[in-house]
Amino acid sequence: MLRAPRAGLGGGHVESSAFEVSSQMQRFGRATSWVVSAVGVLAVSVVAVGWAEAQMQAWQDIGYFSINYSYQSGDRAFGESLSETVFAEEATYDVSHLSGGGGQFDVGWGLRVWRNLAAGVAVTSFSTADGAVITGSVPHPLFFSRPRSASFARADLEHKELGVHVQAAWVIPINEKISVTVAGGPSFFSVDQSLISGVTTSEIGAPFDAVAIASAATASVSESGVGGNVGVDATYMVTEQLGGGLFVRWAGGTVDIPANGGTQSIDVGGVQVGIGLRARF
Repeated sequence: MLRAPRAGLGGGHVESSAFEVSSQMQRFGRATSWVVSAVGVLAVSVVAVGWAEAQMQAWQDIGYFSINYSYQSGDRAFGESLSETVFAEEATYDVSHLSGGGGQFDVGWGLRVWRNLAAGVAVTSFSTADGAVITGSVPHPLFFSRPRSASFARADLEHKELGVHVQAAWVIPINEKISVTVAGGPSFFSVDQSLISGVTTSEIGAPFDAVAIASAATASVSESGVGGNVGVDATYMVTEQLGGGLFVRWAGGTVDIPANGGTQSIDVGGVQVGIGLRARF
């Protein structure tokens, strides 16, 4: 059945470069996992070598403070689905989100509560680019049941995490300058996530067999969730109060996001490897 033609809105182009961003994120995440594994083995080895001697040594400090820059690995993927009425039929748009790892800042502190046991907390601030690929099915302006396909990509969306990691920490002095700390506990995450809130299409022209997605609007949602953390920190003190250190930590959980088409549960956190300043008091 024929319809009366509808005037086009102008041309549009798919940003193909954003498609490459998703695959690059995946490759980078896989490479990072090898680095994380190597650092983890090193940290475990340090603990094993010093354990027999260090387990009998008392930790004499009142507490500790650290500030780090670290890398957090992990891929976060989820989807959305949108629809609207176009030419008296339903147009549908499926959205695939993918974000990878990135840098973050980390601040931690703790106080000794008994022997070598400390109660502490670490706060992490993480931000990474989120790529969204939109695949649409848009009705034909002249014929019923003859949808046309269109695609569009955005690489400028954001995924942000604020993590608060409560820790019970056991400090193991190996000698006067070197110590290893094993810590773990619950983690609390706050997430800001960019979503696709609307899609604008553009008719290319007669015979109207092709259509373009001209743009996609975005909106941001904020949600929170609970997870856990466990990690190892190796510290070398240059003076009695100041030094440097390296840590490996897993901190993760899930957060439910109210996305278009239904709630999506996304992974937060990941394996974190960092280096920074250490202070004892």
